[in-house]
Amino acid sequence: MKIDIHKRSDKYWIILLSLIVLLPNIYLVCVGTYLTEYHFQRTFLYLMLSLILFVIPSLFLKARSFFIFEGVFVILAPLEIGHIYFTKAVTSANFLLTFFETDERETFELLSMLKFFIPIVLIIWFIYFFIVFKKINNTYLIPNKKLRLYLLGSIIAFLVFLFTYSYMVSRKKYTEDKSLIMSNTVDTVKWKFENVYPYDLLATFWKTHNIRKTVRQQREKVKNFVFHAEKIDTTDTREIYVFVIGESARYDNFSINGYEKDTSPLLEKTNNLISYSDYYSGANATMNSVPLMLTRSTPQTFEISQEEKTFVDAFKEAGFKTYWLGNQCGGSEYIRRISKDADGEYFNSGGENSILYDETLWPYFRKILNKNENKVLIVLHTLGSHFRYELRHPPRFKVFTPSYEGALDRSELIPKNRQKLMNTYDNSILYTDYFLANTINMIDSLKAISSLIYVSDHGENFFDTDENLFIHANLRYSKYDVHVPLFVWCSDQYIKNWGEKYEMMKQNKDKKISQANMFYSVLDIANITFPGQRLDKSFASGSLVEDSVRYIYKIDNTVEKLNF
Repeated sequence: MKIDIHKRSDKYWIILLSLIVLLPNIYLVCVGTYLTEYHFQRTFLYLMLSLILFVIPSLFLKARSFFIFEGVFVILAPLEIGHIYFTKAVTSANFLLTFFETDERETFELLSMLKFFIPIVLIIWFIYFFIVFKKINNTYLIPNKKLRLYLLGSIIAFLVFLFTYSYMVSRKKYTEDKSLIMSNTVDTVKWKFENVYPYDLLATFWKTHNIRKTVRQQREKVKNFVFHAEKIDTTDTREIYVFVIGESARYDNFSINGYEKDTSPLLEKTNNLISYSDYYSGANATMNSVPLMLTRSTPQTFEISQEEKTFVDAFKEAGFKTYWLGNQCGGSEYIRRISKDADGEYFNSGGENSILYDETLWPYFRKILNKNENKVLIVLHTLGSHFRYELRHPPRFKVFTPSYEGALDRSELIPKNRQKLMNTYDNSILYTDYFLANTINMIDSLKAISSLIYVSDHGENFFDTDENLFIHANLRYSKYDVHVPLFVWCSDQYIKNWGEKYEMMKQNKDKKISQANMFYSVLDIANITFPGQRLDKSFASGSLVEDSVRYIYKIDNTVEKLNF
């Protein structure tokens, strides 16, 4: 018996099929961090877009053909729902890259975490396709052609309104730079579509394909580049070097650096820890700062970062095992090139709207340490204090109040909320203190020659100098964008073997340095040399020449001299 979609009773079957198709969207509304905590308006808009994008194919396809088409996304829905279950956010390129590129054992472990849902998924699939093939006539869901055209016109009008509204909001926020108005508008509208299932999954699959393609090209481009790096000592003692890339951390917001709030109590009690007072980042956006940090490039010679390898590769040349553990940037072609050439990699599967604590890297970190390899470099790329700050730490770190909870909306970023924003941010700094101190303790317990370097990629603005200047990655910038924390810790065993280097690090802690020093210093600390080594650039050397002028590589790819 086929359904007659013109009968009232039969329309319930259509509703049931539609609900099955929209299960990922409904689930995200219920649990997604970006939708559940703030603004009914945002949730309503998300549901509207979900319905609109769901309806559009039905204006061109007959009922059975339409639901067969949507059936493809019903089959893929468990992938989306599973990702939402673990990260409270839609499927990311990080997740798909991990899913496609990990080995069979790890893939099975990933899938086994959802094994209890498999029977439910199979039942839903059976019900859906049984109804589609046994109950649905192949007639239009909306028989009236004029009504279909009217709906299509209404949808187009709504989308035009959405773009116009986003433009006006952007214009209000970015009054000085029209390019930022358009770019923010496009990004805002694009974000809305890329977070509505199934279009988010299609966009993510396409992005994943392009990332993998670009990574292959980048690896091919630099595969023949070598530093001729070598270890210059002969010690057989185990050596462990850890490089922690922080995120959006301000120098001034750590109590170890004089901040009035007690944001770094554990680091203050950590032996052999050096805090550098005058270190500046060369960029105020991660995509520019990280390449400057890892390579010999400078703001004036940024192109070098795309032509040469990194200090991670130099460590590998010198006989070290190298690992990259990332709590962010799993979708960055640049980062993926580096991690692919390392001996091991791990990336989380979420994004900035996910609840992701940096300690989720610890199980993988411990696993590497337990391999007992003799010479090791581990890079930990943390989320640190990345906006949204309240998602970066467990609830017990909510010490400074009043602060935000849930998913802080960008509309809250206004001067009158500065104190509440700062408290929320400072809680994430307190968690960074916990993460770093405990990471150091793990290394120190091994009694190896070891060192940990922590440096933030850039800082953050909280209307300190300008009521329109907040967060980071703006064309305009302030001292708070680039004055960032740099901590270096060395084990007792390191100091015993290379006490002179440690003393030089302490002596240089107040000198003017920048990202231009990082590449040479990291290698020097590990006693690795290469023909292009410059000890005048190493803050572990008595030959260090401090910066007389420092520069910033801006988000529009121009270079400016810093005047502070």
